[in-house]
Amino acid sequence: MKKNDDMRGMTSRGRKELRRREEGAAEMTEAEYAEKRGRARVFLIAGLIVAVMLIAAGITIPTVMAANYMFYDNPVAVFTFGTGGEKYEVEYEIFVSDAPNAANNFMYLASIGYFDGTIVFDTQNEQVRFGGYYDPVYDEEDGEWDYSHRSKDLGFISGLTDDFSPERFENESYPEVFRYTVKKDSANKMKYSDFDYALCGNYSGSALSATEFQFCCDRTADAEHLSPQGGSGSVQSLSLEVFGAPLDEEEAAETFGVILGLERYVSSDGTPECARRYFRAPMRTVTVERVKIYNYSPEWKDSKYKYGFESYMTEINALTTGWSKSYL
Repeated sequence: MKKNDDMRGMTSRGRKELRRREEGAAEMTEAEYAEKRGRARVFLIAGLIVAVMLIAAGITIPTVMAANYMFYDNPVAVFTFGTGGEKYEVEYEIFVSDAPNAANNFMYLASIGYFDGTIVFDTQNEQVRFGGYYDPVYDEEDGEWDYSHRSKDLGFISGLTDDFSPERFENESYPEVFRYTVKKDSANKMKYSDFDYALCGNYSGSALSATEFQFCCDRTADAEHLSPQGGSGSVQSLSLEVFGAPLDEEEAAETFGVILGLERYVSSDGTPECARRYFRAPMRTVTVERVKIYNYSPEWKDSKYKYGFESYMTEINALTTGWSKSYL
């Protein structure tokens, strides 16, 4: 007990010296203590420098990435895909002046993370189609594959009400805020056959068409028609509009070569297996991990627009149907 009482009255340095003597170590001199304190300060300063460098890197890297595109006249979209444990990235110039309806619609969806974590849901006819769909599930009752869709993801859309007019909703029975159509840009003369790996919007008129997009990876392929499962029924016609092209065609060729090379779902008899009659997804999931927009300041963020994106698109007369409940 006496030893503990003695140690309570000692300084930290004194206690350390007592333990050193008990362990048979020689007592440290003032010079040795000074040297030890100096080393501790050096390590502390080095640690602070490393921490500052890491923080600066976190700020600088996104800034540098944005600066890489600052000399382009148009915005740039960077897509990150993931499949089989590998990641692939493609960069696309967005023709916002030629296709303002299509471009603003796409960039709005990208800015709110609409595509992030969704999948490539169709790869037939040398097309890579994406836009709000999650992994397909097999409905045993209907005997068909089906997809869940982000328009019904209440956890996602609950934080987006500032971009939409509350007058559109009478109650919570109409949560699907992404079912709308957008007008095709009348002055846009570009066609998907004019570009390698053209990025296109869908204007087929369905309630979800404004949130569906595709990369047309073969100029000669029939990109505007989807055949139903088993070849029965009418062909699904699409109305496509080009609004983007890759900055690096070799990069796009590598990425889409991998995606289009994946096996698609087939029935037990070897015939094509479709979801919702027309979609043929790769058997190995391709995730749209992120779509990031650079070199663009969205005008709908301006305070003059009462409801953000919605009122902006209304003002430029981009919407086909408005936001009527018939599309919810």
